[in-house]
Amino acid sequence: MVQVQWLKVYTDIFDNEKMKKLLRNRDGDTYFRVWIQLLTLAAKSNEHGAILLGENIPMKKEDLAKVMHKTLNKLEKILQDFYELDMIFVDEDTICIKNWDMYQSADKLEKMQESNRKRQRIFRERHKNSNVTQMLSNTEDKNREEKINSRIDIKEQENESGFKD
Repeated sequence: MVQVQWLKVYTDIFDNEKMKKLLRNRDGDTYFRVWIQLLTLAAKSNEHGAILLGENIPMKKEDLAKVMHKTLNKLEKILQDFYELDMIFVDEDTICIKNWDMYQSADKLEKMQESNRKRQRIFRERHKNSNVTQMLSNTEDKNREEKINSRIDIKEQENESGFKD
């Protein structure tokens, strides 16, 4: 699973009616913090908004409570409110952020990752070919030097034997 290093948060998050309603709660700041933590965990999982502990392992509410330093009762209340506001849904014991792919532009991220893979492959092929060319060039230079040295040796031998250049 490829880890995403960023999270998209719109500048009008505080103008969103659902967020306004949550912020009006007595613990509105806590709701907001839990929401951001859920988004961050979903980004780390990078599985279309699913909150996972590891690869394909759903994060249990007890684990979430520990991670977020909340009591289980408090977290369950917050998650229930998110569920009622249609911000999250549960799919086979996995908490998921609703409309994750749309808000996080997952399709653009996949295109960017594919483009990066292609670019990296082309770079490696070019680099590999340039190394082969460089090695061939070095071998040719070495062969040329050996030929020159062998000619010098032959001339030196001829000089020692009394023959002229």
